[in-house]
Amino acid sequence: MTPKDVLSIKEASTYLAMDERTLAQLATERRIPSLQLNGAWVFSRKSIDKWRSQQARRP
Repeated sequence: MTPKDVLSIKEASTYLAMDERTLAQLATERRIPSLQLNGAWVFSRKSIDKWRSQQARRP
């Protein structure tokens, strides 16, 4: 993974068009692929893309 593949919570919220608080809640509940690094949430762009396509397929 290169740094551009790793998103901060701010970048991920922009990428997903989602409020940072909502995104943090999903991360805390393990409902979105994420990792806590030094107390801050980080997200893999590939994992988010995969997660988003799985969400789209749900009824």
